[in-house]
Amino acid sequence: MRIKKRFRYYHYLFVIGILFANFNFIFGQNSLLTGKVTDTSNEPLIGVNILQKGTHNGTITDIEGNFSINCPADAVLVFSYMGYQNQEVVRNGRSAVQMVLELDSKMLAEVVIKGAYGTVQKRSDMVGSAFQLNAKELEGLPANRIDNILEGRIPGLTVTPNSDDASSTKSRLFVRVRGEGSMSASNEPLWVVDGTPIYSGDRTNMIPGISTSISPLTYINPNDIESITVLKDATTTSIYGADGANGVILVTTKGGYAGERKVRLSHQTGISKINQSTRFKVLNAKDYLLLAKEAFVNSGRDLKYFPFQDNTSNSYSSANTDWSDVYYDTGYYSQTNLSIRGGTDKITYYVSGSYLDNKKTIIGNTQSRFSIRTNIDVKLSKDITFSLNNTSSYNVNDVFVPGNDYYEFLPIYTPYNEDGTMRLYNTSLQGYDNAGNPTWNRSIFRNSVAEREENDNNQKAYVTNTNAKLDYQILPGLKSVTQLGIDNQNINEETYNAKTNWSGMSSTASTGYSYRNNFNLLSWTAIQRFNYNRIFGKHLVGGILGFEARSSDSKTLGARGSGFINDKIKEVSYAVERKGSSGRSTSRSLSYFAQVAYSFDSRYYLTINARRDGNSGFGSDAQWGDFGSIGSSWNIHNEDFFSSDVINILKLKASFGSNGNSRIGSQEALGIYSYSESDNYMNELGGTMSGSPNKKLSWETAYMTNVGLRIGLFNKIDIDVDAYNKKTVNLLSNLDVSRTSGDTRSYRNSGEILNRGIEATIEARLIDTDKTFWSLSLNASHNKNKLLELYNGMEKVMGNNIWKEGTDLNTLYLVRWAGVDPRDGAPLWYDVKGNVTRTYNAANRVAWKSTSPIVTGGLTSDVIYGPFSTRISLSYVIGGYSFSSFGRNVMSDGLYIMSENQSVNQLDRWQNPGDVALSPKPIWGTSTKSVMNSTRHVYKTTNIKLTNVSISYSLPKSISQRIGATSCMAFVTGDNLLVWTPYDKKDRNSYKQSMIGYPLESTFSVGLDLSF
Repeated sequence: MRIKKRFRYYHYLFVIGILFANFNFIFGQNSLLTGKVTDTSNEPLIGVNILQKGTHNGTITDIEGNFSINCPADAVLVFSYMGYQNQEVVRNGRSAVQMVLELDSKMLAEVVIKGAYGTVQKRSDMVGSAFQLNAKELEGLPANRIDNILEGRIPGLTVTPNSDDASSTKSRLFVRVRGEGSMSASNEPLWVVDGTPIYSGDRTNMIPGISTSISPLTYINPNDIESITVLKDATTTSIYGADGANGVILVTTKGGYAGERKVRLSHQTGISKINQSTRFKVLNAKDYLLLAKEAFVNSGRDLKYFPFQDNTSNSYSSANTDWSDVYYDTGYYSQTNLSIRGGTDKITYYVSGSYLDNKKTIIGNTQSRFSIRTNIDVKLSKDITFSLNNTSSYNVNDVFVPGNDYYEFLPIYTPYNEDGTMRLYNTSLQGYDNAGNPTWNRSIFRNSVAEREENDNNQKAYVTNTNAKLDYQILPGLKSVTQLGIDNQNINEETYNAKTNWSGMSSTASTGYSYRNNFNLLSWTAIQRFNYNRIFGKHLVGGILGFEARSSDSKTLGARGSGFINDKIKEVSYAVERKGSSGRSTSRSLSYFAQVAYSFDSRYYLTINARRDGNSGFGSDAQWGDFGSIGSSWNIHNEDFFSSDVINILKLKASFGSNGNSRIGSQEALGIYSYSESDNYMNELGGTMSGSPNKKLSWETAYMTNVGLRIGLFNKIDIDVDAYNKKTVNLLSNLDVSRTSGDTRSYRNSGEILNRGIEATIEARLIDTDKTFWSLSLNASHNKNKLLELYNGMEKVMGNNIWKEGTDLNTLYLVRWAGVDPRDGAPLWYDVKGNVTRTYNAANRVAWKSTSPIVTGGLTSDVIYGPFSTRISLSYVIGGYSFSSFGRNVMSDGLYIMSENQSVNQLDRWQNPGDVALSPKPIWGTSTKSVMNSTRHVYKTTNIKLTNVSISYSLPKSISQRIGATSCMAFVTGDNLLVWTPYDKKDRNSYKQSMIGYPLESTFSVGLDLSF
């Protein structure tokens, strides 16, 4: 029995020993693990460090993000990459893993930059000049359009309104990268979404055939964006050839990843108010009547005949209308976003839906956007991947444009009659009859409040953007990419002017007018390229070879009708009189491009680009052009001889190359004939030549030189400085020609412009502890613009500007204002010789100051304290001048005072001999020429704007888990909170009140962001 028991005992020990040995064999022996590392947009990360925890066993990812490592089945692997959050993963016996690294908001100095045609580089490997904003940096910014959120964030990039007047409540924005390089063609950058260009409007961002242009950039949901990259120098942009001269903005949308499904739901809602400090200040009723009566007396009239005397229709003495209260109200903002992303090693996906509802502070203006995005990557085989990115957006905009009425309407008028009906007439004193009884004049009051309430002005836009891509890994490092992108925009505008107000009626008839306009664009881009990237020891060799074909067809269709039976039947087909028009524009282009990139030991870098473009929009003798660039950089800090405890990064870079600008239109070189009723002759159809042909017309060419220096200090401060020289030749110019040609002007290539400047970005991590983090990012840019050459050296006056060799393209050309004569209150000017004169003469105009600022930039502060985080962003402009057409007529010194309210500046007026006053003596209905264009209406544009403040709080996981969420964040944001100008006074108007046609809109919102 004892023997059996002992045998049984040893038997158990033997079995346990065998099992233990096999356990060690299975879980202790090394085996091969392969995988791939990408970022959250599914782009491969190069050079990621993978280390087996607790050992020295490690490897790095190759150019495609792939890696392989021998490690135990139970190994813990640590993935680390500069600029991204470290991640640990347990192998658990797997043979392959897919890792997705997320950006570390505390370390943004060494991020991955996404470039042209699928190129991806670490910032330290960059040869050219590019700046990138990632999804984290875009969070909390206004979601109604993507160009506006770039203000003050990108060095060398400016965002400004296209006009300071009140002609549109849907303002068009000018985006400029390193200044303006064209006089007649577009100065806008090329926008590329997921690899294919999109249409952002014509050369001035207008939509053909539509009366109120709304930027197509408002149709994109910023929450779908993974990164926005701005390419600025020749090395980064010349591969885009004829479209790259004004810079290129790459928008990359979010993608899926192989891993657990993540659901994100966010909702943000808030209110908006006009920023009262930016409202143009005009007179109240008391001050208006005081000034008007004074001007009336100054004109030699008797106050007995002052027209604004109370009558049965108007009570002028008691009315005191603040028209800004009539036209403005509290706005409302709401946006809901839902996204789902995840996948397997075979298929990854990102699906999102969004709804934006934005009621503007200007009553009658709303924006609604419904958008859906689906990004799918399918691995068809080991070497073939198919990607489909599709977004559809349905946009509804109600438009009401009060124009100047909100500040020009007299405060003694009212929008409604005493019975509550819309006011259409005003009654004023005309004089007295022989019996001494007053006679009255009944005048039309074009009450735009009635137009707002009774008219229709609506736009509906359906936009779809699709990118299909097939990747085939031919050989290790060699990949074929076939891509087809489609951009389709259909915009329908419906306008109706009712029979019950002056927009749809006349003094003799109540008519009604209906307008129907449509714009349809179908643009496709086909790209075939081969990307090559291989590492040979310390050598990295890369290249791109491909071609690109693009086609764009746009059509406009318009119909208008007048004479309707009532205001409920508004379709043109029911009008008594009907007219229509249509138009079409077609352009085609074909391009071949190549890039060669080489680096050695992460120290020396060389990039060469070449591109040949053909474009149907240019003359038959000049439809092809060649562009190229070469750039090099040197990472001095990676040299063996370099050793410093202070400087951790030291990099030099330089590039030179050429780009083109083809954004002028598709017909300017071909010759255009117009046909209309006015061209008919003897009841026969006739036509006139509206544009003369030029078969030698070609694109502008910009030659760019860029040198840069990057210094990192103490692993906390990063300084990046770029200096550039951009010379644009063969300017597309609309020049005067002999009338014997049948035309007055014709497009030619003539002229040169130089833009020269410097940009600097300083990023600093001021505090970096376990609980507290504080970083600052400051950027500053200076650009100097000069016209080097004009056709035959001939100066050209363009409104209030002059194009003159040796001066800035934006030089003001005005008569200089000399103030007010203290003797009698007469206006004074300077003549061309600088002598004071009392006579206004346009011949005394001189090339004066420039509207171009001296320095532009922005500052962003990020603070994280435990679960709290705060971001403050501001933009600034130093120097520059602006001519304000916005308030010129309401500083009329009595000329228009009977019909238009006046600026508060008019109260500082001459009244008695010896007065030193801001405004001349006001004289009712009399022109002293003081309202003529002069430097009197010019303001200095120095300003600082607090563009965004965002405060968020991450709730404890215990609370998040109660609602089934993995994370929950509450946040508060404010946009356009403050504007400061050094010349602003409480009782005066300055540039602060004249920046754009309407007061700035401040928005305050709260939101909740949930992840599941």
